[in-house]
Amino acid sequence: GKEKGNKIMTKKLKKQLTELIIFAGIVLWCVFNYNIFFDFIKFVLKLAMPIIVGIAIAFIINVPMKQIERKIFNIDKRKHKKFIRLISLTLSIALIFGILGLILFLIIPEVIEAVGQISRNLPSNFNWVNDISNKAQELYPGFKDYIKNIDVKNILSTSGIHMGNIVNVVVSFLSSTISKIVMFFFGFIIAIYILADKENLARQTKKLLKAFMPDKVSNEVVRIVKLTNVTFTKFLTGQCLDSALTGFEFFIILSIIKVPYALILGVLFAVTALIPYVGAFITLVVGALLVAVSNPINALWYTIAFFALQQFDDNFTYPKIVGKSVGLPALWALVAVLIGGSIFGFVGMIISIPISSVLYTLLIEYVNYKIEKKTNKTIDI
Repeated sequence: GKEKGNKIMTKKLKKQLTELIIFAGIVLWCVFNYNIFFDFIKFVLKLAMPIIVGIAIAFIINVPMKQIERKIFNIDKRKHKKFIRLISLTLSIALIFGILGLILFLIIPEVIEAVGQISRNLPSNFNWVNDISNKAQELYPGFKDYIKNIDVKNILSTSGIHMGNIVNVVVSFLSSTISKIVMFFFGFIIAIYILADKENLARQTKKLLKAFMPDKVSNEVVRIVKLTNVTFTKFLTGQCLDSALTGFEFFIILSIIKVPYALILGVLFAVTALIPYVGAFITLVVGALLVAVSNPINALWYTIAFFALQQFDDNFTYPKIVGKSVGLPALWALVAVLIGGSIFGFVGMIISIPISSVLYTLLIEYVNYKIEKKTNKTIDI
């Protein structure tokens, strides 16, 4: 019996050593051939991007769809669940596109008016260019002769050489834009299929995890996915509601103090508020520059109104609406936004907070588990 047990232990040990050696070999190969490894990762991500986009779109649409199913149709107590799902999905898509369409309908005329007003104000507001030119001519008498001696033909010929590069950049931009539109279209189709049968997909995914992973690992993966879903849902719902409310408040305040472009700046405030920390800076700088073109005094009033509303939102609105659903300290949140933005751009800034919140929660759980294992006590972080 002991010999048989020793043989089983030896086989298990050999299997574990073999797996460890193979894993170490793969890691070493990836380290020494990191260029090939990263190229492969990029290739896989490029192939999977429509699916990733589809999952992201499905998650966004699922937030209002779930509320419509539960609060309006009470889907858990109805027989025709597929029909209710179809209606809820259609209403959710119509609601999202309706909100986007309404914003564009309100903002486009304002943008056209703002561009026209700025273009009318430019000649009177930039007379300082002539003043600088006159001062330069007074200080440097040869300045006028230098301007006359500029070889315009040479400049034009040089510009013509670079014109081909400009055309290439424009063509590249258009092709990139078209490819993104196509990717969004396929992602939208994939999202509809995901939402139409999300329960079966979830059940099949759980079966796959149980089939290829130990029960402990598969259960932990399911728990982490549920935690991620709850965190993302709370963050997205709270952040959107807070952004819409503060954007509307900003529009009202600017309208009362008669700052121009109130609607544009209110929408800008609402959109950039989706980006924690960084979004406020974007709104402040862009808005102040836009308002200063018409009247610098308005830029001062705009800045005062901005900081007043920002303080009100930070200390009252945001904690009440979003609360501690994210559960991420301010320093970690700021670092997460900066890292997410540098890697994935605008989208990275938005999703970095809930992702970091999930990682932070898991880290706290692991640290408390290790401490409890050593001391049988839990320490709050």
